[in-house]
Amino acid sequence: MSFSGVDQFIETAIQNKELPGAVLVVANAKDVVYCKAFGMAHIEEQIPMSEHTIFDCASLTKVAATASSVLLLLEQGFIDLDDSISYYFPELILRHEEVRIRHLLTHTSGFQAEIKFYKEQIANKDIVERIAQETGRKNVEQQVIYSDVNYILLGKLIEKVTGISLEDYAHKNIFQPLRMQNTQFNPSVRLRGKIAATEYRPYLNKHQWGDVHDENALHFGGVSGHAGLFSTAEDLARFAQSFMKNNDSIFKEHTKQLAKRSFTEQHLEQRGLGWQLYSSPSFSGQYLRDGFGHTGFTGTSIWISDEKQLVIILLTNRVHFGRSCEIQRFRRIVHNLVALENEEVR
Repeated sequence: MSFSGVDQFIETAIQNKELPGAVLVVANAKDVVYCKAFGMAHIEEQIPMSEHTIFDCASLTKVAATASSVLLLLEQGFIDLDDSISYYFPELILRHEEVRIRHLLTHTSGFQAEIKFYKEQIANKDIVERIAQETGRKNVEQQVIYSDVNYILLGKLIEKVTGISLEDYAHKNIFQPLRMQNTQFNPSVRLRGKIAATEYRPYLNKHQWGDVHDENALHFGGVSGHAGLFSTAEDLARFAQSFMKNNDSIFKEHTKQLAKRSFTEQHLEQRGLGWQLYSSPSFSGQYLRDGFGHTGFTGTSIWISDEKQLVIILLTNRVHFGRSCEIQRFRRIVHNLVALENEEVR
């Protein structure tokens, strides 16, 4: 399948130094119909992007590892979405008893966008106790506040319920069954040549490469519920396909439908369980006014449309040149072009 308009747009953006490189995968519910790499994975090292380049997924971790693990625990009867998080962590009762698991999944807990644990030098084992001390949280369901704190807590919940790390649970129950062979936290040093470098770090005097970009996740040892996952476009396509309607997957059909329905209808921003649903403005573009997806700060994104039987995985290392790239505009145009060209060949 040819997506010549998309190719030209991405290549022009790279020539204009808006971003160094990208990998684009387009799939339907069962097959990858298009996969192409553009530009460079590392400018200084002169490593070209390939279809198998591994990316720092950033906040795609929230859906690909954390929310999906929570959904499996729901299916298995280990949790209930209306459980207070304080049921599992009694230290949260005093200030955060009203926060339910569903509030964390849908970013309606009222927690602020982030806590800089790395600056406060909060150890991994003390994360929940530090969150327990937060006094500025808004009331639950008052508004949608996209918050890393929610998913850091969910990562801790998974560890508490399963008795194993988020990394091990997700590997055994999500990545292995879906044959996501190049998806992991803390990729081995021997894989560095296959990884897209992220941002230049003055304290390193070089680009970050193979270590997680997110400061909190790095401080926590590379594994967290909000960031830390590395993956490829093809692996993420397999993951995305597992959420499509009537597609055989590790999730039951009822669970998929539950995850994709809006829990925030009273707000402008529509959120499912982990997933961002279409609501204007959306990074999905103007021709995909349905569906669900997620983005990652490093330049990664997933969009899935059941109606159009379409998966779009767009992975970039846009922070390689800094943070000035208008990545949301870039995503919208790519999605628009894919949607239009996909209709022409159907």
